[in-house]
Amino acid sequence: MDEAAKALALIGGTALLNEPGQDERQRQAAWDSMLYAQLVANKQAGSRFDDYDAWYAAYTATYRQLGWLKIAGTHDQRQLGMARPNGPIQPLEAWMRIRAIEHKAVVAAVTGQLSRSGAAFGHLLKFCARDEAGVSSVVVEIGLLKPGPVMDLCSIALHTTKPITGYALSTLMSEQLKQGEAVFNGVSLALDSERFAPQRDELKSLMASKDQHGAYRFYLNAERTGEEYE
Repeated sequence: MDEAAKALALIGGTALLNEPGQDERQRQAAWDSMLYAQLVANKQAGSRFDDYDAWYAAYTATYRQLGWLKIAGTHDQRQLGMARPNGPIQPLEAWMRIRAIEHKAVVAAVTGQLSRSGAAFGHLLKFCARDEAGVSSVVVEIGLLKPGPVMDLCSIALHTTKPITGYALSTLMSEQLKQGEAVFNGVSLALDSERFAPQRDELKSLMASKDQHGAYRFYLNAERTGEEYE
């Protein structure tokens, strides 16, 4: 598949590639579920930067409550800049290989679209990056939305002493930092449409309201209808 042709939806701290012409109801269910899961995690666990493990646990638990079924998952944690005895394959690339996804094409599609829109890149940084005295943090998720719907997601939490503004997004995603630590979580989720159906309309309305107040979502070439937002 041509990953560069996929539309990019920025939902909080997630950059989600969407296949062109995807079923509108499936796409909307994924977008609304993703924003809701992040907002619930913020409420239950606080900032994703302060306790990433607790935040991510609350985030994925919310998907289950909405009717998303976990079909695969992975976890890795490591110090950056250290020699790797098992070769050059990084956790993000390894996870995408397992899910039959072309790693370089996905990263290029996400970073390429963001590099052409300063507003989009600024929107993502607002939710996924924090610079503080002596320590900078990034918690970013990239993913693919497939028919079903199925979402393949990889969340990356990085901590380094260099200001995040000193790095390109492609560097962060390819794990080329020379120092710091990183945590990787991959998950694939498939929606049980029957379980999701009773809450579909209420969730869409609630997320539209939240987005009007918080501007959580930004779309690049995504197909939008009805109450969808910029």
